[in-house]
Amino acid sequence: MTSSVPDPLGRAATVARLERVIDAIPVPDPHRGPLIALATRTPDLDEWRRFLASALLLLGAGLALSGVVSFFAFNWAALGRFAKMGLIAAATTAAAGGALRRPETLLSRVLLLAASVLTGALLAVYGQTYQTGADPWGLFGVWALLILPWTVAAAFTPLWLLWLALVDLAYALYVSQVLASPTWALSLLLGLLAMHVLALMAWELQHLQARPWLTDTWAPRMVAAATVLPLLVPAFVRVLHPGDADTLGAAALGAVSFLVVAFGVYHTAIRRDTFMLTLAAGAVMTIVTTAVSRLLMETLDLGLLGLMLITAFIVGEVTLVVSWLRRQSRGEAA
Repeated sequence: MTSSVPDPLGRAATVARLERVIDAIPVPDPHRGPLIALATRTPDLDEWRRFLASALLLLGAGLALSGVVSFFAFNWAALGRFAKMGLIAAATTAAAGGALRRPETLLSRVLLLAASVLTGALLAVYGQTYQTGADPWGLFGVWALLILPWTVAAAFTPLWLLWLALVDLAYALYVSQVLASPTWALSLLLGLLAMHVLALMAWELQHLQARPWLTDTWAPRMVAAATVLPLLVPAFVRVLHPGDADTLGAAALGAVSFLVVAFGVYHTAIRRDTFMLTLAAGAVMTIVTTAVSRLLMETLDLGLLGLMLITAFIVGEVTLVVSWLRRQSRGEAA
């Protein structure tokens, strides 16, 4: 027997229902009118055209770059060294030259992104053709160095993330292959943590300017998530086995604590960002729940009662965190 109660999410977003939601949040009076107008507005034809043009441009650039890589992979043996180098160099030059025509447009930035990717392909082909014997970390390091001027000139978020990823890869390969010390994992963790923290600080500093260089807030969120989430694994192991002489786990636990405090203070006092606060709260919940579970199940050995207490603890902490995040979200919206 099916229920006759309609799904609330399937109802139309009428002005009356929006006003009830606004009253429940609540939203200050000066923002009610613009919020209702924004919520009930539909994009016009020009906005749809701009959106589709941008989406298809990015999709086409990705497919074209994939086609270039596939072409050289399939025809590697049939092409001579000069053909390989010449084709990639010509494509790189054409992409970089095309970006000079209208440098303020999205097309120009996408062309610089394509030229940056092709630069890496050119370096790889050169290394394979002439067998330079260079280490892989040197390839990524030189690649990042060569495209740094384009990264600054383009002011394009995907290109900035590509450059940061190349720096991460160069450092990771250098630590694991060149240093190869017993503490290479600790050096890798601390080095990547320092680079990501510096990248986040640089992004926040430019974002606070009157005319910021980058405005896409999803980029620092990706960097923050890529920093916190890998740290949770060794921190989790450290909490489960606190008696072990695990320097990596202790460092990861300290790094997570530092990031949680930094995100919590900055994104509540200076720039409200619910995603960053959710990431910090999730990390705290993971560590605290692990510690409580170990206490109840291993130290106190409560068995079934311990499982029930853990469940009640998780429900309680989730309720508190959601309530706190809702208050922060209201402040961000205001």
